[in-house]
This record gives sequence, structure tokens and C-alpha cells, in this order.
Amino acid sequence: MTCFQGEGHSARNMTFKKKLLLAFSIMVVPLAIIAAQALWNLREETRALTTLGESLSRARVFADVESVLYRKLRKVRDYLTGWDTQADVEFERLDTLLHPQMEAWTKATTDPEDLRLAGVLERLDGEIDRVARRAFALYRDGKHEQASRLIQVEVNGRLLPALDGTVKAIYSASRTHNIQRAFRNLQATERSTTMVLILIIVSSAVFGILFSARPVGELKTMIEMLGRGEFVRARAIEIRSRDELAGLAREFAKMAERLKRAQEEIIQSEKLASLGQMSAAVAHGLRNPLASIRAVAQLSLHQLPAISPQREHLLAIIAEVDRLEKRISHLLDFTKPVPFSPVGQKVGDVIERVLAVFSEKLARQGVDVKVAVKPGLPDAWVDSFQIEQAFLEVISNALEAMPKGGTLSIAAVAGRSDTGARIEISIADTGEGIAETALAHVSEPFFTTKADGTGLGLAIAKRFVEQNRGSLTIASREREGTVVTITLPTSATDTAREA
Repeated sequence: MTCFQGEGHSARNMTFKKKLLLAFSIMVVPLAIIAAQALWNLREETRALTTLGESLSRARVFADVESVLYRKLRKVRDYLTGWDTQADVEFERLDTLLHPQMEAWTKATTDPEDLRLAGVLERLDGEIDRVARRAFALYRDGKHEQASRLIQVEVNGRLLPALDGTVKAIYSASRTHNIQRAFRNLQATERSTTMVLILIIVSSAVFGILFSARPVGELKTMIEMLGRGEFVRARAIEIRSRDELAGLAREFAKMAERLKRAQEEIIQSEKLASLGQMSAAVAHGLRNPLASIRAVAQLSLHQLPAISPQREHLLAIIAEVDRLEKRISHLLDFTKPVPFSPVGQKVGDVIERVLAVFSEKLARQGVDVKVAVKPGLPDAWVDSFQIEQAFLEVISNALEAMPKGGTLSIAAVAGRSDTGARIEISIADTGEGIAETALAHVSEPFFTTKADGTGLGLAIAKRFVEQNRGSLTIASREREGTVVTITLPTSATDTAREA
């Protein structure tokens, strides 16, 4: 007992130099482990993102394969109904285009189940080609009814259901593989991170018992919060000291912020990947019957006399099918990954290009436009396509809020933030405004207050702005209007610093 008391007393009376040496000897091991863990986590995150990118790339290639397959089937119907006399030529062109796409999709995997499904898909495509060419030959020989019967029995009755089932099985297998891979990565990261955090927490406790210094206590508290995943609370700890240990605590606070951002980005990427696969499956399930409905309506419209009252109903059906097709495309645009290629852009030029798209609608609705871009603004460092798309979505919403006219005001000024110079763009309308209960949710995917809305416009705008290291905020009052404020970085240096 006396011995332990002596050791504690000597530790408290150690010189600062000895304390630093002892602190260094104690902290060297956990710091080395932290560095190794950070490198390992970085490697695993990079591998996970690379795998996810490959999966999404392969999904996009298969979406092209699927699209060409169903376009070939539509060309068969167009030719046999007399709607398109050149459809047989287009069928052969599509078949030539399909084979390299299918080969690229097959080479992108080594999974036995995927390879088996690829073989089934190739066999079905070959059977479709044989039946289609036979039907074309019968139709050219004047045997129209026999050709139609062949397509009805072989394609509609046998091959098309088998093709639908194979496509669904491919999408299902892709989703299963992604989920299993994500689970394995999460479990491996969880085990290693847990072991490292336990070791660091134990080391911090020993260090605190030896020295009882405030920065060490703050550092220990921060590490425990990181172990529980409380990144925001760990970042909020106030570091009052200015010594070396306090500096280390501040670096941990910065690491907490980076971990929080990396976690959010990975979660968002996984959500978008799952949503993208689900959306592609939904689009596949809807587009085929929609195409059939539209084809039948067009054929019936072609056969009706010009003065028939039924033409109006058929035109309404075609318009509704086109509107649903647009919604499906909007959904796929939201879920698919978009490349990010920032360059210097003049905000005034971007605003001018976007307003040109709405020139006819602005005149038709009687909307007065006021643009105030402060002279001498620096260029924004952004991806021009993404920012133009974000502006399009915001201005489109503003015009929908002013169907009977009003004022659209757009202003751009220079500003600053913690990461450097910024450009602040405000887009204001004098529409009906947004209810306070809905304001907090308007940027969430699929939330809408409009009967015919998709709820993706502002979500797409917010996603693109944030991908460009900017921010999008909305302020609104009912019956007074809405103001959307977008901030953008002004140089590649600012963007990199914020990242």
C-alpha cells in the first residue's frame, strides 16, 4: 500500500520534461494504432466505394441491355401492325448494338449465378431473334395473320414472360450481392474499430489516473463519444488549454467531424444505390405495360376517322402515358450517380441560360423577372450541369407557385464562410408560399404538396448543390412567397478545404 502511494506521489511530482517523456511513451502506442486504423478504414472505405461504383456501373450497363431488348420487341410489334415499315431494319440495328453491350455486362462479373442468368438472357435473345425474323418473313409474304399468331404464341405467350422473369431475377441477385457485401464490410469495420476504441479508452484512463490533466480528460471523453458514434457531441467539446495534449484533443475533434461526414456520405451512397436498384426494377415493371398501352392507343388513333369523338379519349391516354414516363425518368435521374466535374463558372451566365429555358412560360404566365447580379463577382467553382439543373428545379417550383403571374427575383452577391469566399444566390417568388408544417420536409425525397408532383425537384436541387460543396436553404411565408438561398464556393481551393 505504501509503495503504491509512493508511486502516485512521485507521478504527481514528476518534472514537466519527465511527464512529457512518459506521456509520449504512453501515447505512442495508441497513436500508432489510430494511424493504422485510419489507414485501414480508408482502404476499406475506398474498396467499398470502388465495389459500389463497379456494381452501379454494371447495373447501368444492364439497364442499357434491358432497354435494347424491349425496344427490339416493340419494333416487332410496330412492323406487324404497319405502324413503322422500317421497323425490321431498326430491329437488326438494335440487335447489332445489343451484343457488345451484353458481352460487356457479362464480363463485368465472376459470380456463378450472374453468369447463369446471363446465359439464360442470351438464349432468350437468340430465340426472340429467330421468331422475329420468321415473323418478318411471313409478313413480307403477305401472311399477316400467321405472322401475328406466331408473335402472339411464341413471344407474348412464352418468351416475353420468361424474359420478364429473368430480368427480375437479375435485379434481385444484384440487390442480394450488394447487401451481403455491405454487411461483411460493416462487420469487419465494426470489429476492428471496437478493438481499437477499447484499447484507446483503456490507455486514456491510465493516462488520466497518472496525470489527472484536463486535456487528457477532455480527450478521453471525446474518444468515448467517438466509440459510441456521437460525432456531433465529440466535436462540441470545448478545449480550453493550449498545450500539446489540447492540440491533440482538437485534432480528434476535427477527426470527429470528418468521420461524421464520411459516415453520412457512405450511408447516403448505400441508400441511393438501393433506391436506384429499386427504381430500376419499378421502371422495368411499369414501362413495358405503358409502352403496350401507348402502342395500342396510337394504333387505334390511326384507324379512327378524323372526326371521330373517340380520338380525344385516345389522345388523353397517350398524354397520360407520356406524363408517367416523364415521372419514371425523373425518379431514375434522382437515384443514378452523377459525375462531378467542377470548373470556373460565371453565375450571371448560368442564370441567363436557365431563364432562357423558361422564357415562353414566363411570358405565358405573366411573370415579371428581376435579376440583380453584383458586378465583379468571382467565378463559382462548380459543375455547370448540376448547378443549372438545381436552378431549373428551383425556378420551376417558383413558377408553379405563381400560375396567375407575379414577380421572380434573382440576386447574386459575394459572401464569406468558415471555408472561404462564397457566392450567395437568392431566388424569390411572390406565390402562395409554403405552410410552416411542410417547410421542414420540402427538400426530402418524395415529399410533395402538389397533386401531380413527384416530390423530387427540390431533393435533386439540394443534392446537386451539396455535391458542389454548397448549401440550399428555404424560407417561406404563406400568401407572401418563398425565398430559396443557394451558396456556392468560388474556387477549387475553397472546395478542397471544405472537403
